[in-house]
Amino acid sequence: MGAEKPAVPEAKKGGRKTLKTFPRGVLKRPSKFTLKGVSDPAKSPPLKKGMRKHTLRLLTEKGMKKHRKTLKRRISSMSDAKVQEVVRRKGLVLNSKTPPAISRQILDNAVSAGFVSV
Repeated sequence: MGAEKPAVPEAKKGGRKTLKTFPRGVLKRPSKFTLKGVSDPAKSPPLKKGMRKHTLRLLTEKGMKKHRKTLKRRISSMSDAKVQEVVRRKGLVLNSKTPPAISRQILDNAVSAGFVSV
């Protein structure tokens, strides 16, 4: 009864695995990043439970025209007192004696730029 030699596992062929290039599986996966056009980029996006909080919202050309038209209608229907209140609350005008027409124009530009949501 001689001592049996333990089985030695054979070395794998192909050498060592290097990461000089990306594994091909990583490159084949589709991107999770998508761009979606929205009508109002000032509004925060709806967040689902597992959704990332860092999202990018772009305004398409068609959406921009529609958005401008809606803003013009919405701001022109607001009373002067309401416009003054919104502009003052958002800190867009420093002087309280600013004429309503100028305040309305400032509010329109701020909403168009996406600084204020009305």
